[in-house]
Amino acid sequence: MPPRPFFFLWGKGQIVKKKEYILKLTFSAMLIALYFITDRFTAINLLSNQYKLSFIPLILAAVFLGPVWGMAVGGIGDLLSALIMPTGAYFPGFTVVSALMGLTFGLLCYKKLTPVRGVVAVLLCQGIGGLVLNTLNLAFYFIVNNITKYGSSVGAIISALALSRAIQAGVYIVVEILFMLLLIKLKPRLDAVLPWHPAQSQEDKAGYEQSL
Repeated sequence: MPPRPFFFLWGKGQIVKKKEYILKLTFSAMLIALYFITDRFTAINLLSNQYKLSFIPLILAAVFLGPVWGMAVGGIGDLLSALIMPTGAYFPGFTVVSALMGLTFGLLCYKKLTPVRGVVAVLLCQGIGGLVLNTLNLAFYFIVNNITKYGSSVGAIISALALSRAIQAGVYIVVEILFMLLLIKLKPRLDAVLPWHPAQSQEDKAGYEQSL
């Protein structure tokens, strides 16, 4: 019997878990890179608002990897985008909201992705995260950086931005719901080919045990 790798001595099946972790880490790194690309190179300016496709890698990470990975992709992706290609002074509130969105999508859609769960996740992320929290972030950002275009108080800035922010959130809600519905149809096929899918993990485990 050949000696087992040192990381397999932790317990039966640990080699499969280690491989699964490495694969998920690699996939999340690719999604962080995709987040950066979509956040900085797909921006569309429409009706005084900016729209980006960075929600795609965030949702993919949350749905296929889980809430922790979704949070990591959202947070790290936003942070790297702000540091590598800054469009203004860095404000951590936006990074926190992006991470919370990844966490929310993961908690609601990782184990069981249904139309109801997908719609609820989108409404929570864009209603609370995009509309409420990020509008507050913008207000504090303007105050901290002495930008008085929309006023000099939180209330004045929120009042000035309320309509445009509501329109932006509404557009994102529609687009993200359509994306979630598409993902629901594609998920069974994608699950079948993902290397960390339970069926694939069982095959890897069985293959390793047969080689002993």
